[in-house]
Amino acid sequence: MKPGFLESPSVIEWLRGKEPAWTLLTFESWCALHRKPGETGCAFSLSGETSSTLASNALTFLSRIGQGTKLTTTGNLTRAFVAEMVAAFVWPDSDPGKAFVRRNVANEPDFTPLHAVRIFCDRAKLVRVEGRQLRLTKKAQTLVAKGNVGSLNRFLFEAAFWNTNLAYFDGFRLAPWPQGEIGTILWCLSVAANDWQKPDDLVRLCATPVIGVLEAERDESGAIFEARILRVLAWFDLLEVESTPDENWSYLERRRYRKSKTFDAFFHFAVTLEPSDMPIQ
Repeated sequence: MKPGFLESPSVIEWLRGKEPAWTLLTFESWCALHRKPGETGCAFSLSGETSSTLASNALTFLSRIGQGTKLTTTGNLTRAFVAEMVAAFVWPDSDPGKAFVRRNVANEPDFTPLHAVRIFCDRAKLVRVEGRQLRLTKKAQTLVAKGNVGSLNRFLFEAAFWNTNLAYFDGFRLAPWPQGEIGTILWCLSVAANDWQKPDDLVRLCATPVIGVLEAERDESGAIFEARILRVLAWFDLLEVESTPDENWSYLERRRYRKSKTFDAFFHFAVTLEPSDMPIQ
């Protein structure tokens, strides 16, 4: 599938010689990847048998809520609760102490791992607010009682990518691009991220550029793709991350990503490819 816009000079310039992986798909498979898991005709499914760091932390969070926990007047978790979760959470590439850099105590939004888990649990209908209390739903109570971290992981993944605007966690423009094509992106990563790749390369292999990307004075597409897609997939242990000092600015880190062993176990794709001998670059 090679739509005409790929011949546009601005698109050719942005691609930098890369051939998007999604061009290998038939149009029917490309459309099917835009459906949600569980919808009729969706070209992929999610396993309920794999766990993740995020799901394990979520189980800790839900277990701690128990019969309910107090909320502040602004609707956030209390500082005492946040402090407990800072001590209890184990998070990829995160130093819990950074939550306290600017103050002796941390509010919920200051600790991104907890704030993300709380939001994903809300979108997955695992928690509800009653007055000034955060309580578990019956669905969450069952998951906690059985310790069913596999199903919890699947529910949270769906909540993160289909029910949450992930641009909320970053300061970039062009929200919510490219989250709307997450199914296609996941398939592209399944064939394009077997080896270490930079975000600037992966966004060109996996995402479709929009006008705001093509006309931007400064190309932030790789950074946006990393913040809204790659980083969150790493939270679910679906991508491995390698950090190295920047060649010009040693205090900065550059990251590369590749599929983890869990990736192919978590996703099952059923797509049809166009006849082609074109390798994925």
